[in-house]
Amino acid sequence: MTDTAEEILRSHGLRRTLGRIQVLHFVMQQKAAVSHSELSQAFEGKLDRASLYRTLQDFEQQGLIHKVPDDVVSVKYAYCHGSCSPEHHHDSHLHFKCHNCDQTYCLEENTLPKIAVPEGFIPESTEVLIHGICRACA
Repeated sequence: MTDTAEEILRSHGLRRTLGRIQVLHFVMQQKAAVSHSELSQAFEGKLDRASLYRTLQDFEQQGLIHKVPDDVVSVKYAYCHGSCSPEHHHDSHLHFKCHNCDQTYCLEENTLPKIAVPEGFIPESTEVLIHGICRACA
């Protein structure tokens, strides 16, 4: 990843505030998806919860991050590695949650198959969450 958070924000037409740069840089550096709560803790005293929420919404709308399913936390976020856009997220891949450390990882090398749904149904997203023990905990 050669682009800096500031360059990525500029290329996506987003304001380059210090808070946005720091949040995007933080998410880009994570090996596992992070929750809003974890981000709130990381930016406590630097960014209020509402500003953080709006920042994450803007990042998702612009294809910079995607939501990751989680069975306990309402949502986690992971950086989109260049293949997403404001019009379409390419985040139909598997996710793995370690039941030991609670980290959730994107398994981007595994795409989901097309699922046939009954006529009249309009699928908008598919989420698969695999549970087990991650490499670090094994």
